[in-house]
Amino acid sequence: MKRRLFLLALTLPLAGCGFQLRGTQRIPYRSVYVQAPDHESAIVRLLQQTLKDNQVTPGPSAREAEAVLILSQERKNRTILALSGGGRVREYRLNYAINYSLNDRNGRTIYPDSLIQLTRDFTYDDNLYLAKNAEEAFLYRDLEEDAVQQIMRRLRSAH
Repeated sequence: MKRRLFLLALTLPLAGCGFQLRGTQRIPYRSVYVQAPDHESAIVRLLQQTLKDNQVTPGPSAREAEAVLILSQERKNRTILALSGGGRVREYRLNYAINYSLNDRNGRTIYPDSLIQLTRDFTYDDNLYLAKNAEEAFLYRDLEEDAVQQIMRRLRSAH
């Protein structure tokens, strides 16, 4: 009985504050064509899957889709943040940037060219080379997923 009261006491403030799970995002287009220089890139695949998950059909061509999402430039790089006393790298910053815009099928701009810039910092150790390379790949994947979620929020608000 005490446990139920405790759980009720924990959930009651959440009910009163208006908290809701994010859920799926409603996008005002039934089909969106993703146009990118590299159609096989990870972010294109992520965007297409996320569109499908939100009941939006990836358009077969720019003319047949209601909207065209243009990914014009994607950049990834890393910079050194910290060095050890012996001159070895101890910390990196991963930088990820992507330009995108949204047009209708006739080429009219719905959402102008915009830039998303994201960063992640991570420690580095030469003795853990394979593990740190795997961590770097994971962090870039996380940056791409964050960028996709930002693009999806913009698509939801575009009309």
